[in-house]
Amino acid sequence: MNMGPTFSRRRFAVGLSCIVALQAAQAFAGGKRHTEEPTAREFLASIYERYRAKSSVAGPGIVLDAQSLRSYFTAGLASLILEDRAAALEHGESPVLESDPFIGRSEWDISNLSVDVKDMGALKAVGTVTFLNFGKPEKVILELLRLGNEWRVAEVKWDSGTLRGVYRRKAAYHPATEE
Repeated sequence: MNMGPTFSRRRFAVGLSCIVALQAAQAFAGGKRHTEEPTAREFLASIYERYRAKSSVAGPGIVLDAQSLRSYFTAGLASLILEDRAAALEHGESPVLESDPFIGRSEWDISNLSVDVKDMGALKAVGTVTFLNFGKPEKVILELLRLGNEWRVAEVKWDSGTLRGVYRRKAAYHPATEE
């Protein structure tokens, strides 16, 4: 009985099976990498990467329409911004927040950008973003919350105050009137 060709076919079949299994495992691992949740640092870096250079050259940074507000900020903070904009439009006034919330200014010329994040637990992190704006050092501190697999900004702190503080001051000066 000649065992040569049979043995060779078995080796071929086993080898082919191993190759297919290895490629499937690599494809699965590659797909898994793409679906992993982003880290808090990656989230902040993706935001601030859009602010490098001058505002007049680089564009508006991140355009904060209703959809992007909800994708960058917690629901409560996004609602504050959206409600203020709607009220300002209704009354023919300017919204309370006239500057870019990620920079704290309406114009910028960003260089030497650095993003550092400190984990505060599984669902919370604090990011410190430092940069030179028109040659002057500035720092923005962002409190981040993880909602599901994504990070959101819960608070922004600049040297001049906080994002929520801007809306608190407005509420203090313009308390809601009962009709």
